[in-house]
Amino acid sequence: MRIWKEKVLKSYFQKLQSNRFYRKFYPEIKKAGGLPNALNLEFEKINSTCRAAIDDSSGRLPVIYARVQSDNKFSQIYIAAEKKLYLSDFWRDGVCLAQANIGNITDLAKTIDYWLKENVSTQEFSLKYPFVEPNEKAKAFDNHNEVEYAWNCLLGDGKSPLAEFIQLASNDEILGKLFPFTSLYTLCFSRCTGFPFDSEELPNITPIAYIHWVLPKDTVEYASVKHYADTHGKAKIFVVTKNKNQYLGEGTAREALSIARNNLAANTGPAIKGIKAEINRQL
Repeated sequence: MRIWKEKVLKSYFQKLQSNRFYRKFYPEIKKAGGLPNALNLEFEKINSTCRAAIDDSSGRLPVIYARVQSDNKFSQIYIAAEKKLYLSDFWRDGVCLAQANIGNITDLAKTIDYWLKENVSTQEFSLKYPFVEPNEKAKAFDNHNEVEYAWNCLLGDGKSPLAEFIQLASNDEILGKLFPFTSLYTLCFSRCTGFPFDSEELPNITPIAYIHWVLPKDTVEYASVKHYADTHGKAKIFVVTKNKNQYLGEGTAREALSIARNNLAANTGPAIKGIKAEINRQL
């Protein structure tokens, strides 16, 4: 499988390095000297103030990526290799809410301009441009229900090794109001709802079967956790850490919940809509 993926990627990038490829599918990109330049020319044509960011390499082909941002919203654009198609996504407050496959660069510019400049929901956006496909989570984020949505997604996975703890934490008056997400079998919490998340000094919960992801095997803490597990039979044990590998304790789901609660800062409040920088602005 790995070899097959490498061959596919190699073939893809070889096509993108071909001048013939650009002449056939994207002559506007070749003429402008790159995707950002071509897109900016279209913005000028429609009298838009939007501009794609241009770096030092933008004038050299192949340029297969562009990014356009305005305040808390941005779009990323790629190009397809098998036919002429612009692949764009649409972000707000650190969350990707929709995607679109667009056949020509003029429609691409108009779509991005509307998304970045108009104060519309994702649904309203897709009604204006039917080729825009909202993500499943878009409605919840538009309606400011992102924390509840994130918890419900986790609660829906009854087979997760974290399921018992998630059930308790989702009903907790403090942890249940933070934004939850998982990483390498670990439940994490964020003070904001968008990426990049703010999880610094917040607890992380890992089932003991996956503790090697957070505690090095040659540490005293790892040995202590394994001994605890060995002496508690088949009980479901959860290990609590913070800042990736700072050990706080272990125990059953209820005991782990107590450890997590005891290690929260006194001013820990509900998650704020947006990204980590938004929290810093509100301090």
